[in-house]
Amino acid sequence: MAARAFIVTVDLGPFMVDEGVVVGAAPTAAQQAVAAAIDEACRDHGFVQVTNFGVTAELRRRTFAAAEKLFAQPEAHKNECYRALRPETNTGYSGFGKEQLNRGRPADLKEAYNIRRPELAKNDFSGVPVGFEEEALELWRAMEVASRRYALACALALGLERDFFLRSLERFDLCTLRMLHYPPCKMPTPTRGVPAKTAIRVGEHTDFGAYTFLLLGDGAEGLQLKPVVGGEVGGASGGESDGWLDVAPEPLPEGQVGAFVNTGALLARWTNDTWRATAHRVIVPSAAVAAAHRYSIACFIDPDADFVVRVDPRFVRPGEALHYPPTTGLEYLMGRLKEAQENVGSPLLKEAQGV
Repeated sequence: MAARAFIVTVDLGPFMVDEGVVVGAAPTAAQQAVAAAIDEACRDHGFVQVTNFGVTAELRRRTFAAAEKLFAQPEAHKNECYRALRPETNTGYSGFGKEQLNRGRPADLKEAYNIRRPELAKNDFSGVPVGFEEEALELWRAMEVASRRYALACALALGLERDFFLRSLERFDLCTLRMLHYPPCKMPTPTRGVPAKTAIRVGEHTDFGAYTFLLLGDGAEGLQLKPVVGGEVGGASGGESDGWLDVAPEPLPEGQVGAFVNTGALLARWTNDTWRATAHRVIVPSAAVAAAHRYSIACFIDPDADFVVRVDPRFVRPGEALHYPPTTGLEYLMGRLKEAQENVGSPLLKEAQGV
């Protein structure tokens, strides 16, 4: 068993009320404390657990119930009636084994359903169970507010202008809410660890955008992180075997909802790796976990399509080179999506589906 990562729990409540930096005034003492905690975590491994971010226990319960019903439909219905996910729209259903986040492994042992901002008119909820659309869009609205407030916290944490990150989220045209289901699967041989050619639930990767909110379903185990310098791990970059830490939610009072937030590759680019892009994966640590369905919901916060992300010179030390060239939100996201959604057929995938 891997060692457990220390994840700080941060109350985002001071940024969810209209005062201090939220309204353009000086930050409150509570906002400064939150920002300092986020800064410390993001200079280390990049994971924090947030509470009081606008998602109630009831909304969480209803959304996960809707996701379970969505993925419980027959395979033929999901493949024929749900709108298939394509990189060009980044909405709809991605079937089991259709993605490969670590090119050195077989396909990921998961299926997913993507939703984007409704005002973009990109969503097509054809074939989904009754009530799914309403629940998904209610969660979307809550996460859009939370992600904008978190952008304010990040700017304060880094000593930047209040709207430094908000400027990249004017249209919210690349952000994605993703429902995830990991069906029961074969457990990797414990004595061999997780060798690079083994199929796991999610291969080693860093998220594509600025940051990600992650809600875990009840009993969801197997998430691991690895602090890295730069934005690559897995496949040709290696690093599959060593240095991984288990990630588990800290216990919270009954009725309180927590979510992990982790930094993505573009936030590392903005800050020239002052804040780390968090490498992570989902493994199958036990036979009991392998036999169970696993659910999670991720909200990926990406800069607007035409927004140029470049290293800010304030994060470049004298004599230090820029770690990254400029890119746009769309250019970077499309490249990573196409890479993950290429044909990933493998005989190891069928082997991993058995229990």
